Amino acid sequence: MDSTTTFPITFDRPSRVPMTVLGAGPKVSRVKVSPSTVNVRLGWAFQASFPREAVASSRRLHGGLSELHGPLGLRVLRGVNYWRGTALVNGAGTGLVEITLDRSIVVRLGPLRVRMRRLVVSADDPSGLVAALS
Repeated sequence: MDSTTTFPITFDRPSRVPMTVLGAGPKVSRVKVSPSTVNVRLGWAFQASFPREAVASSRRLHGGLSELHGPLGLRVLRGVNYWRGTALVNGAGTGLVEITLDRSIVVRLGPLRVRMRRLVVSADDPSGLVAALS
């Protein structure tokens, strides 16, 4: 029996069309959680796979992007953004889940490979994603 659960990445109305045209829309974007692995994909723009045991913590960001500290006005960022080991992978500014890993892993940002220790992702069911990772 396959106990993998798929959580679609959330896209708000202004982001849906341009991200779909760019090959990173809802049909190719999701978080898959299995008993042993977590896979995250935003089309060609972001790919990560890490052991579920590497998840140190996960939590819902009830304040959305305003809870994050980083460059620029984070409230408007969509797509894939990266700084200092943190990847923001989102199609919306709501439904965000922060996943902290106990070690750095190598992920793909388009053609680049970078090290990530923290991931913030927008999910259709953020509470369900947090529960699946616990």
